[in-house]
Amino acid sequence: MATVRDILDLLEGIAPLETQEEWDNAGLLAGDPAAQVTRVLVALDLTMEVVEEAERLGAQLIVTHHPILFRGRKNLREDDAEGRLLAALIRARLAMVAMHTNFDNAEGGVNSALCERLGIRASQPLESGMRVGEIDPMPLGDFRRHVETRLGGAVRAYGAADKVIRRVAVLGGAGGGYASIALSARADAYVTGEFSYHAALDCAAAGMVALEAGHAATEWPAVHVLREGLQKAVDAVQYNVETFESAHRPFL
Repeated sequence: MATVRDILDLLEGIAPLETQEEWDNAGLLAGDPAAQVTRVLVALDLTMEVVEEAERLGAQLIVTHHPILFRGRKNLREDDAEGRLLAALIRARLAMVAMHTNFDNAEGGVNSALCERLGIRASQPLESGMRVGEIDPMPLGDFRRHVETRLGGAVRAYGAADKVIRRVAVLGGAGGGYASIALSARADAYVTGEFSYHAALDCAAAGMVALEAGHAATEWPAVHVLREGLQKAVDAVQYNVETFESAHRPFL
């Protein structure tokens, strides 16, 4: 029978925890490492809906992309959102593992999944987990619509309307502050989840299109990839464990 620790070891094979950024809080954040696991729910975020979903599935472990407990707590009260989540995990005897910047930085991780979803070919890694690759040339308007179709939802584009896009850099999540890396890689366009207004204007002034596609939208493709990767790793060692992708979407 597999344990939480066994599943964590398999997850480390996908994206080693030692590769997370020093400010991050990835890894086992709640639960007993020795607890037995037969079902795992993989989600983007830990929310109360995800906890309830895990209970309905009979799961013993939740694996998320985004962590909790970023700031030191001095109490466990249920009159704040994080405290309620922690208490719910404890009551349900659910363990939780976060795979955050270690999965951002991994080959085949968040940004590889984003490249695949957008049809970016021959992508190469850059700093901070960013990737850059090539697409068939298309004008900005067509490329923006392509990103909307592939990721869902509205995409803001900042830059010259007549720009032809050939080389694209991507960084899932809040990547607006890393645009200089994409510029140094000679990207025609940079797709990320969140941009500050002035950072996007700076990109446009430098001749690179900035596309703001939404934090969740740029990371959801990776949830599917993480679940598939974990199931393959589980099957390879013949653990009797099923993995599930969360159906909960906190944003429309």
